Amino acid sequence: LITRIKVMKNLILALFSVIPRMFAIGLLLFLVSYIFAVMFTQLFKDLYEDGHTDYNYFSRLDDTFLTLFQIMTLDNWADIARQVMSVYAWAWAPFIAFVIITGFVVVNLIIAVICDAVSALEDEERAKLYGTNEEESTENEESQHPALQEDVREQLDVLETYVDELTNMQEQTLRTLQILTRQLEEHKEAKGIKDGPKQD
Repeated sequence: LITRIKVMKNLILALFSVIPRMFAIGLLLFLVSYIFAVMFTQLFKDLYEDGHTDYNYFSRLDDTFLTLFQIMTLDNWADIARQVMSVYAWAWAPFIAFVIITGFVVVNLIIAVICDAVSALEDEERAKLYGTNEEESTENEESQHPALQEDVREQLDVLETYVDELTNMQEQTLRTLQILTRQLEEHKEAKGIKDGPKQD
């Protein structure tokens, strides 16, 4: 069903084409989260035992990872930050830094990569329809999309077949014209011999 609807097919192709970049962004996100998880666990691990937080947010590394994921999705992160700030007034700094790095930069980077892939597919479709005068952009598109190269090769093969057929037809037409010209000349000569020279 997806392959029959062109828009869905293009979207799936775009998603598959950005998998390596998405993996790199995911790795960056994990690295940033790990650094902040270790830092938050070291700084705030005793808050729940001392009764300063409602939940056990930072006592173990896995609990901190879950809390940071909640903060990254901007789900009730301000309440967590305020509970920690009631003990450590400077605690707003690491919270704000983590929200800016993950919530705004990395997540928007993922969206930008997907939008870039969809835009590249649209440019490719436009180039197929209207052609392109820029050799560099054509080379880039063909190197990025092997399916486009195969499509172009098939079209070139079909055109080559048409050209061969037209060449054969032209040669046959030329031969036919030569035969007809020869026959016409022979017919004229034969007619001239039969009539003979006119006498006055």
